[in-house]
Amino acid sequence: MTATPVGILLLLVLILFSLHIVWRLVRSRDGTAVACFLAAYLILAALLDHHPEPVSIEPLALPLFYPYAWLGIAAAMWAAVHMRVGRRAWRFPGRDVRLAALCASQLALHIGVLALSPWLEWRPLAAYVLVSPLVAVVSYIAYRLQLMEMRRRAECETSWAFWGGLCLILPVTLAWLAVRAMPLLLYLT
Repeated sequence: MTATPVGILLLLVLILFSLHIVWRLVRSRDGTAVACFLAAYLILAALLDHHPEPVSIEPLALPLFYPYAWLGIAAAMWAAVHMRVGRRAWRFPGRDVRLAALCASQLALHIGVLALSPWLEWRPLAAYVLVSPLVAVVSYIAYRLQLMEMRRRAECETSWAFWGGLCLILPVTLAWLAVRAMPLLLYLT
């Protein structure tokens, strides 16, 4: 991204998404979620460390440009601790519904992108890597949809059908955005 108005707007989207994640963690007052989030940062920094140089700042800075990847790793760890799998729904007993919706939506995004990218000509994965602000927007929309579905239920849970639908819809949306929006954004930045 360059210092054009559109480039600054796209960077602002990433900053706002990151601030929303931090806000959600603080408001949930869930120590496990905070620990998973910090551990996910270290895991992502270690995965991105591919330089032969002994000391490089890049692995420490790159997770800030991919907050959804950071959140996806944290969501996988948090869900492994708190999720209870039933026949019809995932349950997060005793957890904040907003934090559970955030983690469930991120798992749907990441599992969908990894599972469906080979069948969609790798377009969802290309958008995931190349167009961080659009993925952040899609990720936030997925969170709001997941939260809406979870608030309709008496317990903190999500149905397999809804979550599976998100797993299918999100990569298709990213593939469509990779074809339609990425060339426009590259032209404007």
